[in-house]
Amino acid sequence: MTPREHHLKQSFEALIEAVGGVEAAALFCRVGKSTLQTYYSKVHPKAFPPLDVIVALEPLARDRVGYPTITSILCRLNGGVFVPIPEVRATGADLWALLARKAKEGAEVSAAMCEALKDGRVDAGEARRVRGEIAKLFELLALMDAEMAMIEGEAA
Repeated sequence: MTPREHHLKQSFEALIEAVGGVEAAALFCRVGKSTLQTYYSKVHPKAFPPLDVIVALEPLARDRVGYPTITSILCRLNGGVFVPIPEVRATGADLWALLARKAKEGAEVSAAMCEALKDGRVDAGEARRVRGEIAKLFELLALMDAEMAMIEGEAA
């Protein structure tokens, strides 16, 4: 089993644990407990969950750290990053406020990085804090993109 496959199996096992174990997970998808266990078992190195099983289970772990577990990993493996689309409706109403928020969030990323670098190195805790600020900026940029897409759609 490759390191990538091992990581995917560990991540699926973490997802199963996050939704309450195989018994709970089996209630929310089309496969049973033993099949779910097979998907994360190292004894079955080529058995992986189908997409519909992941789609059924990931939302159940929405409140867990690392959500969405499998989708985030797939994004990274394909050279990207998962950015959630904000759950607000784009209205195009207050673009100036969004622009101001973007400037503020960008400044907070910079401030967190400067704070982390003040001793010449960045430790794991500092990196986690900077990444948290970057995640907030990504989410805001996704909201701005939704606003622009809505405006673009109105013009078409």
